[in-house]
Amino acid sequence: MELQRVESDRAGDFYYQGQHPSGLRVYLYPKENSSSTRAVLGARYGSVDNSFQLEDQPEPERMPEGVAHYLEHKLFESQEGDAFARYAETGANANAYTGFESTCYVFTCTDQLYQSLEILLDFVQSPYFTEETVAKEQGIISQEIRMYDDMVSWRVMFDYLKAMYHVHPVRNDAAGTLESISRITPEHLYRCYHSFYQLSNMVLVLAGRFDVDKVLALCDRMLKLSAPVQVRRLLP
Repeated sequence: MELQRVESDRAGDFYYQGQHPSGLRVYLYPKENSSSTRAVLGARYGSVDNSFQLEDQPEPERMPEGVAHYLEHKLFESQEGDAFARYAETGANANAYTGFESTCYVFTCTDQLYQSLEILLDFVQSPYFTEETVAKEQGIISQEIRMYDDMVSWRVMFDYLKAMYHVHPVRNDAAGTLESISRITPEHLYRCYHSFYQLSNMVLVLAGRFDVDKVLALCDRMLKLSAPVQVRRLLP
């Protein structure tokens, strides 16, 4: 994978950018004086992408509200165990978030960077959903929805969005509703995963103290090659 060095005379700084053969776009920002490193693996897939059509499908598909956020939660679980438990062994501080147009998986660490990066690249590329695990998550996300219902600033923001957008899905909470998440199945999660979590629709960013060549070697070892899927987002 070839990297392009991007420099700023004004800032006196630089970063590297390139595209891996798998399609993943990579941005590396080495900072030798940094004491920690932050990594983000993101997909251009968010809460507004509930209606879409694949190039080989005659009809568009409509998903329940909250699938992108639900998928973010469930990706941390796999047949090998919970990703948070794996991060605990490396000492990394990990999290994830779903926005209107993207979903991101992040961690920050001061040590064992490459082991933590391997965990990130592994679990995001290894979906594992069953009826039992998906049903179990409904209670957790229901509590999260109720928690945000009690936050005045959050409710005011969505009242404004509902006033400004009459039909666009940006008016809806990324977590969905108690009713919509009750309809989410493993089939919904797998369908959206394989439609949007293709590496050509994702980006990896690292900033901090790391060896660029080691990161690239890890990408070569961990990233799975696959044919890109053409997806048409259907927004009102």
